[in-house]
Amino acid sequence: MARATLKHLVEDAELRVQRGQSRLDRQRKAVAALERADQDATTAKRFLKVLEKALAIHVADLDRLSKRLARPPR
Repeated sequence: MARATLKHLVEDAELRVQRGQSRLDRQRKAVAALERADQDATTAKRFLKVLEKALAIHVADLDRLSKRLARPPR
């Protein structure tokens, strides 16, 4: 794969991680707000778990791409 393409993929992965972390932070705040208001947070917590798993996938993807980019070109 061309290094320029790989760099672009790393940049995209970094953006996905940043956005995912932002969504995760907002969802944690939503769960906390529901709990403070003594509301049912079950669905919000389930969605939080989905976001956590998605972020883990994005982080793993970023790590894999970054390692590949760090290797010397062939």
